[in-house]
Amino acid sequence: MTTELASAQKVMKRWKMHRNALLELVAVLPESGGSWRPWDGAMTTVELVHHLAMTPDFFFSAIEERDMIVPPVPSTLAEARELLNRLTEEHERKLASYTEADLRLEATIPAFRVTEPIEEVLHRLIGHEAHHKGQLFVYVRMLGAVPPFYTDLTV
Repeated sequence: MTTELASAQKVMKRWKMHRNALLELVAVLPESGGSWRPWDGAMTTVELVHHLAMTPDFFFSAIEERDMIVPPVPSTLAEARELLNRLTEEHERKLASYTEADLRLEATIPAFRVTEPIEEVLHRLIGHEAHHKGQLFVYVRMLGAVPPFYTDLTV
């Protein structure tokens, strides 16, 4: 590993260890649980998978100084899985394109009123994903399924 890519590779590794576990987690969700929600006003299972799939673009849009792309909420868990898989590939390509120099550039997240190095923005993305993945673990257990380990240790 070269010094030039060390931080970029660390960001990718940390994202993939959560994202890979998320993909495994979503795979064990029972189809019948797509419209389930743990309490009134909470996201349904499909809405939570949609949120996890599309929210990285919130951070990428801040970095790229553009509007966020919000795909429509899927109707079924199968459609939500397909969206998650498609956007995972897209987001992985985007993350892989960052260099050490890119990570040192600053980006502003207007909703958070913060300007910081892109590396920090990407760590916010990872933290956000880890948080909501934990929420989905609770959904999986409440729906009677057995979740996988919380991270992918093979990354």
